[in-house]
Amino acid sequence: MGLDLEQSLLKLAEVRVGHDWAREMLAWLDAHRFMYFDDAREQPEYVWKAVDALRVKLVDMRSRVFDMDSDFGRALSGIETAVQEFIITLNDVRVDTIQVTWGDPDFATFSEALTRMRSRILKAVNVIMERENYAFRNIPVAWLEDSGDVVEFRFNN
Repeated sequence: MGLDLEQSLLKLAEVRVGHDWAREMLAWLDAHRFMYFDDAREQPEYVWKAVDALRVKLVDMRSRVFDMDSDFGRALSGIETAVQEFIITLNDVRVDTIQVTWGDPDFATFSEALTRMRSRILKAVNVIMERENYAFRNIPVAWLEDSGDVVEFRFNN
């Protein structure tokens, strides 16, 4: 009986602060340029550092979440999966030596992986974005177009 009560209290506490956590995560994503800068203006090594910071944030937030089947828990899992795929895709690439030009095959790999990660992160947080009635200030959601598996980012040059 005591364990059931404890778990119920943990879930209740999570529901109460879950809105704050969701808004904190959405604001964090919106404040980091790797989510919205044009690939040609982005520096791969800085993106790598930001993604690593996101991994640290995910570990911290995951440690606070009791119910991973909640909307927020599923959003965290989706972000985590997107980040892991990004890292795995770039596993054989020296990110600090990528030339930011479209002729460089490593840059093409980086750019495609970044676009895919952005897309998957946005799909993962869509439910909590709607639930929290949150509007990104920097992430160009208006520029997003659903194209099946991935969301395409279109930038005005």
